[in-house]
Amino acid sequence: MHRPVSFDEMIDWQGRIRGPWVPVMTAVREIGPEELERRTAAMNRQMGLAAPFGTAPRHAFDPLPIPLTSSDFAVLEAGLRQRATLLNTALADLYGPQTLLRDGSLPPALVLGDPHFLRSLHTQAPLALPRLSLYAADLLRGPDGRFRLLRDHTGVIPGLGHVLSLRRAAAGTVPELFRSGGLRSLRPAREMLVDHLQRKAEGGLVAVLSAGAGAASDTQSLEDDALLARALGILLIEPSDLATRNGALHMKTLSGLLHVSTLIRCISGIDIDPLEQGGRPGSGIPGAFGAIRAGVLAMLNAPGSALMESTALRPYIENLFPTMLGEAPLLPLTAEGDTACASKAPFACGENFTAAPFCFRLFAWHDGETWQVLPGGLGLPLTPPDADTPALGIKDVWVLETEEPRLIAGAPPAEPPEHVKFLAAAHLPSRLADNLFWLGRSVERLEAACRLLMLALPRLESGTSLPRDIAERALIARCLAQARLLPSDIAGGSVSGRLLRQTLTRRRPVAGLLKEVGRLVNASSERLSPSMLATVRFALHQAAEALPNEETALPTMLSFAATFAGIAAENMSRDGGWLFLEMGRRLERGETLAETLAILLDAPVERLEPGMALSIELADSVLSYDLRHAGILAPGPVLTMLLADTSNPRSLAFQCTALRACLERLGADDDAESARLLLQDVVNLAGTATGLRAPLATIAAKLRQLSDHVHRHFFTLLPEAHTLEDEEVLEAAL
Repeated sequence: MHRPVSFDEMIDWQGRIRGPWVPVMTAVREIGPEELERRTAAMNRQMGLAAPFGTAPRHAFDPLPIPLTSSDFAVLEAGLRQRATLLNTALADLYGPQTLLRDGSLPPALVLGDPHFLRSLHTQAPLALPRLSLYAADLLRGPDGRFRLLRDHTGVIPGLGHVLSLRRAAAGTVPELFRSGGLRSLRPAREMLVDHLQRKAEGGLVAVLSAGAGAASDTQSLEDDALLARALGILLIEPSDLATRNGALHMKTLSGLLHVSTLIRCISGIDIDPLEQGGRPGSGIPGAFGAIRAGVLAMLNAPGSALMESTALRPYIENLFPTMLGEAPLLPLTAEGDTACASKAPFACGENFTAAPFCFRLFAWHDGETWQVLPGGLGLPLTPPDADTPALGIKDVWVLETEEPRLIAGAPPAEPPEHVKFLAAAHLPSRLADNLFWLGRSVERLEAACRLLMLALPRLESGTSLPRDIAERALIARCLAQARLLPSDIAGGSVSGRLLRQTLTRRRPVAGLLKEVGRLVNASSERLSPSMLATVRFALHQAAEALPNEETALPTMLSFAATFAGIAAENMSRDGGWLFLEMGRRLERGETLAETLAILLDAPVERLEPGMALSIELADSVLSYDLRHAGILAPGPVLTMLLADTSNPRSLAFQCTALRACLERLGADDDAESARLLLQDVVNLAGTATGLRAPLATIAAKLRQLSDHVHRHFFTLLPEAHTLEDEEVLEAAL
């Protein structure tokens, strides 16, 4: 039997390039194959920056678009609106009066036995939003040029983040493709969707609900979730960020619980509410179904909407068009063998092109009155990669404008909701603030360890027996033990450079610190811009490559710490996540400095010189001290520079001042007052040359106590603990 020849999207039956493809291929010829290959790699790197949590991008992207004429898109637009309307109406009936089950239009056994039919979402009253608010369809163009439906997406909508972001990446890397114009923009539709979501939320929080780093999504990748949140300008949150209180859903933020109005669901409805679905207690959001039923939480799409994706129900759904809509389906279903002769389009493979079958994925959303179809989509290759064939990239689908101007109307005029001031720091999810706080501490801990090791190795290798050198080695050994770089049982004896190297090779403490920094960078990636994330990850990769030789890797580690500090200082706004990153850095630096000085300055005045020299060098203040005091070591100037100098970023006073400023901006007045009192203690201590060990250890303990209080206040959201005496005094006062 003769198989029909596949429809070629670019070449017509006479062997000529079709009209919509002419400007595209003209631009490709101007660019050249080698340059196009480089541009393709650059575009894929740019899209890869959006991959959160350190995950590798799951898709490749092709810069060549697939243009659709306005007449072709009009056919698809009408078909998608018709099908989305039918599916939404069927869902409303199945989770409501269930007329379709009673009259036999849909088999009860197939519906009620489907795992995606959630009985607990059966309600008499409608939900806050239509059960199907987002819709996507995969379509093929057959040999006759007609479009056919391959599959529906009614649960999680895969690829919506990519389609809203891919064109921007292509415009930045291959701008020549866009010179001809005549392309229908995605921006008006995206802005209408954002406006619709914000109006429905009435000032409440709108967010994208992602599976997060702890779980892999079966239907949509984590990178798509991150791209969707960025494209819509809303938060990306995880189930662990949410809690149910008084029947409503709230996000755990630094200022307490913030009511959540609308969620775009990117995880399976089966996994959302373990309380009603029998899932694992540690996953999902217990009580979420109750909030949806009560109408206090709107979810796109409602859990249970994936029922319409069932292949067993598909022929029965087709029979509903005449009875429910009074018309035949505009998009017929694909038949067996249609995928084998699906239309083909050119894909860039290195410096060459290959024609491969693909499907269109188009998207639609409900604006409260009708269905809006996104004027664009994704082209997904149908050819699976193998050992001989490289993976083909996802394409951007263009919709060309008609000759007549097309007016796009937004939502009907309405009174705007009361504007609620959004405080980035207060509304920052506590999970992200916690990660950024410990990221700052971990980077400082890595830098302090590297500075101490670079100071220790040459001195421990000298082997001289001069009294000053012996004293320096003893102090360094105690500092190494304090920093947990050397076991305490050998730090009290004679420590040599060889012993330190053997310990570093065996225990690999620097590698452990670097690994923790990398984990926290990935966990905080959604709060870093793509360029910042690329720079930090590149520096982190260089530091990791310098291992396993930890001794030679120390300068590279310091370079990474300097890069990270520069990125934080020059690229992050002084609000939100930066405040917690800065607090973590200052607390760690202050605590480490106080503990180190308590060791180095624990000596009578006449024997302070070795410890003072090491202190100035560890604090990276040698040049400043030499310029001010001609290199003459004296207790007064040394203590002033290391303790009380607020212009020295390595002094204790500087750390206290920075901590106080961060806490004041966060509204933590009591903690800010503690930082102010700590600053007074530090300044007063600068005038004392003897007995420094105990007060410096007390300052380090107070910094640890302040860190614990900050963690309790902002991250665990627990009240202050009271002792029995406190409760007795309170009862007496009452």
